[in-house]
Amino acid sequence: MSEPVEERAKDALRDVHRAATRHRDRGLHRTALEISHMARELGHDPGPIEDWRPCPVCGAEPGASCIQVPGHDMVGGAHPERTRE
Repeated sequence: MSEPVEERAKDALRDVHRAATRHRDRGLHRTALEISHMARELGHDPGPIEDWRPCPVCGAEPGASCIQVPGHDMVGGAHPERTRE
């Protein structure tokens, strides 16, 4: 039995983000984020996208983990500012 379409779409978006990270291509990240936003507007769950954004607090690149910065809390291993649109 094959995966549901929504799961396959999430996997495909993660693959694009991984490729963008591997090639350090911000354009691919932006494209995948735009697809995620469109999916959300259509009522679909694109999955978590915060890991694929640069962090405005610690400067972590898309796909990299946040690092602790004095005076900034982390939630679930990431700065909350990274998850805000």
